[in-house]
Amino acid sequence: MSDTEEDEVQNKSVKISVVGEPSTGKSTLCARYLGGAAPGGGTAGAAVLAGQCLALRPPVPVSLCDVAGNSLGTGMLDNYLYASDIVLFVYDVTNLQSFDKLDSWLKKVKSVFEPEPRKPLLALFGNKSDLEHQRAVRLSVVQKFASEHLLESFKGSAKTGEMVSTALTSLVARLLGAKVKRAPGTTNGRSPQGASHSPPPLIHDDSSHSLIMNRKALRRVQRKAKASSSVCAVQ
Repeated sequence: MSDTEEDEVQNKSVKISVVGEPSTGKSTLCARYLGGAAPGGGTAGAAVLAGQCLALRPPVPVSLCDVAGNSLGTGMLDNYLYASDIVLFVYDVTNLQSFDKLDSWLKKVKSVFEPEPRKPLLALFGNKSDLEHQRAVRLSVVQKFASEHLLESFKGSAKTGEMVSTALTSLVARLLGAKVKRAPGTTNGRSPQGASHSPPPLIHDDSSHSLIMNRKALRRVQRKAKASSSVCAVQ
C-alpha cells in the first residue's frame, strides 16, 4: 500500500450499524469486537461505541452503532442508520423468528438508503453458534437468503468470540479495498486459548490516543499484534 493510500485509509472512519431482533446478542457482539464487557439490561434506542480497528495497517477509526431490536417500527431508525458504511444483520441461530424478521429489517434498511447515492455494505451474522446443537435456522435457508439478497454471510458466537473479529475486520477491509489474510495461530476467528479466555481487543477506545500514528509507533503495534492477536492481518 502506498503512502497516499495509507493516509486515505487512516483518515477514513468506518461506521458499522448492527441491527436485528431483540436478544440476538448484538450488544455482546459489539462488546466482544471492542474487547470489553456487554452492558446488561438490553439497549435503549442505540448505543454508539468508538475505537480503532488495529487489525488494519494503518489502524482505522471505527464506530459501532448497536441498534435496539425494537427500533424497526420506530421513526428513529433512519437517524440511527445515518451515514452507515456497513450494516450487519444479526440473528440467533437457535431462534427461527429472529431470522424470519430479517426480511423486514432488510426491506427497511434498503428503503432508508434508497435515495442515497452511496449504499452501505450489507452482511449477515448468525450468532450463538456455541449452541449449534439447538440450531433452529437451517443453513440452506440462510444460504438462499444471502444469495437472493447478495449478502455476505458469517456464523459465529459473540459469547466465545468465534468469527467476530474475522467477520467485522473482513467487512471493514472489503469496504476499504484492502486484502485480508488470517493471522497465524487463529482458528475460525478465535484465539487458540479457547472460549474461556477473552481474545485481545481489536478496537481500543482511548480518547487520549491519537488516531494518527507515526510509522515507528505503528510498527510497534503491528509487532505486538502479530505476537498475540487472534484477528486478521491485512497485507
